[in-house]
Amino acid sequence: MLVGKESFCDYHTIGEAADALERLPNEQPETLYIMSGVYEEAVRIYRSNLRIVGIGRVEITRSRYAKQKDEKGEEIGTFATPTLFLGGRRLMLENLTVTNAAGQGDDIGQAVAVSAYCDEAVFRCCTFKGHQDTLFTGPLPPATKQGGSFGGIPVREHHDRCRQLYRYCRIEGTVDFIFGGATAYFEQCEIRSLRHAKRGSGYVTAASTPPGAEHGYVFRDCLLTAEQGVSDVYLGRPWREHAKTDFVGCKLGGHIVPAGWHNWDNPANETKVRYREFGVSGALALRERRVPWALCTDSLDAAPAKQDVFQGTDFWIQGGENGTWQRRRKEA
Repeated sequence: MLVGKESFCDYHTIGEAADALERLPNEQPETLYIMSGVYEEAVRIYRSNLRIVGIGRVEITRSRYAKQKDEKGEEIGTFATPTLFLGGRRLMLENLTVTNAAGQGDDIGQAVAVSAYCDEAVFRCCTFKGHQDTLFTGPLPPATKQGGSFGGIPVREHHDRCRQLYRYCRIEGTVDFIFGGATAYFEQCEIRSLRHAKRGSGYVTAASTPPGAEHGYVFRDCLLTAEQGVSDVYLGRPWREHAKTDFVGCKLGGHIVPAGWHNWDNPANETKVRYREFGVSGALALRERRVPWALCTDSLDAAPAKQDVFQGTDFWIQGGENGTWQRRRKEA
């Protein structure tokens, strides 16, 4: 299936192609190719067993934000804002840029580029652009902190866990710009902090790892960079109290504050989160400046390996290493 502006393409918008894919058997692997261009649309994809490949420079962009009003005059909220929503399993996305162009500020609030409410998903050579809450990795917590519903785009398939691999990707934002409850492994990615509109603190991650989950976010051999003049950025803070986040062999720019981590103004979180850094150059001196309730070591001995993070599934081998898992399923 081919999407593009040319007359020979099957569809001219990604949304039309997504609707057509919904009418095909969900068990049959499908591939969607998108020709180079800018696609100004919000896309919802619920199906499983799907590979999406950008040919050339492909950008999907939309400007929706949490403070935006609906037809009733009410704010639409964070989870109604994604430019791209993914809800299935066994997905692979390659060479795509997904942007939420709403910007930032008190009148904007959160603005999600990608809502990855999907399991066994691989993202290769993708770029996700936004400011606050750029990339959401499902599942959601059971309820908001006030006990209510999150609202937003309806979720058809409720995964009890979402396992995701990000390789050679670039993710940018300001506050909590990688957040959610997934077991997600980020390998050789650039994690870029942008300038905060109010010059407030930045936060790279805001994990909501479910209680009992062995792993949350793992960043392996990633580069943490920032726009010129950006400082006062934390590695993470807990969206929920059992947050787990590891940085393994990563290179951190000078924008990361010496304390490293934030407790979201709740000291009780310090006894329940698991924040760790492995393979840190100069760890002995840095430990004196990091918060005492997080691990910082120069050793890699206890660092989580990819096969341990994704124990019990092979999607990360078949989809993550060579992109052939769909062909193998057909041959099986």
